[in-house]
Amino acid sequence: MLNRNDPIPLYEQLKSIIEDDIKNGKLRYNDQIPSERELCQQFNVSRITVRQAISLAEKEGLVQRLHGVGTFVAKPKIQQELTTINNFKSTLEKQGLLASTQYHDSKVISSDFQLSRLLHIDVMDKVLNLQLVGLGDDSPIVFYNSYFEYNIGMKIKESADLAIEKNIPFSTLDLYENVELAPTHVEQTFESVAANEHVSDILHVETGFPLLRITSIVFQDTLPLEYKESYYRGDKYRFFITRKW
Repeated sequence: MLNRNDPIPLYEQLKSIIEDDIKNGKLRYNDQIPSERELCQQFNVSRITVRQAISLAEKEGLVQRLHGVGTFVAKPKIQQELTTINNFKSTLEKQGLLASTQYHDSKVISSDFQLSRLLHIDVMDKVLNLQLVGLGDDSPIVFYNSYFEYNIGMKIKESADLAIEKNIPFSTLDLYENVELAPTHVEQTFESVAANEHVSDILHVETGFPLLRITSIVFQDTLPLEYKESYYRGDKYRFFITRKW
C-alpha cells in the first residue's frame, strides 16, 4: 500500500508497486494492468497521480499504452551492465532469449584519414570491415560495424567464420580469446540516434526508429585493435551502470 508519510511521491510509490507486481509474476508480459479508474479506487489517489505513475512506468519500459485499448505489461528489455565486458550469448540467455549471429557483410577497404587515425595505420592501408547482426529469438536487435587493421582483421574473421560454421552466437568482443590478442580496455561513447535507411533495413525497423549508437575503440595497451559502431534497438535494450559513492 501507499505510505502518505513517506517523502517519496505517491506516484513513484505506485509505479514501484506496479513494478513489483511485474517482477513477482503477478502481472506477466502482455497482461493488461488495472484501468486508471480502478487504480484510483484501489489506492485512493487522484487520476493525476495514477497517470504520473503509469507515465513513469512507461518511460522505464515496464508497460506500454495502446491508445483506446489500455496499458499492458511490456516485454522486458535486455539488461546490459556497462562496467564489465558482457558475452553476447549469456546477455541474451539471462533474458530468456535464443541468441544467434549472422554476417551482413565482410570486405577489404582502404583506410581513410579517420580510420588511419583511429587504428594508428597509414592512409590507404588495407582495413577489414566486418558487419554482423545479432539476433534474439531470430529477430535482429543489434548491428555491429567493425573495422580492423588488415592482419588483425583476418585473424578475427577466421574466428568469426568458425563461430558461424558451428552456429555459436558472438560479437567481435567474444572472438579475441580465440586469437593471439589480449584486449586490455575499451573506450566507448553513447548517443541516441534515429535509424537511417541502411540500418533500418538491417534491423527491420522504420526509418527514424530510436536506436542507441555506441562507438568503441578496443585497445591492447596502447595498440588499437578495433574501431566499432554498434546500433542497438531502443525498444530491446537497456544499459545500466552502478556508480560508487
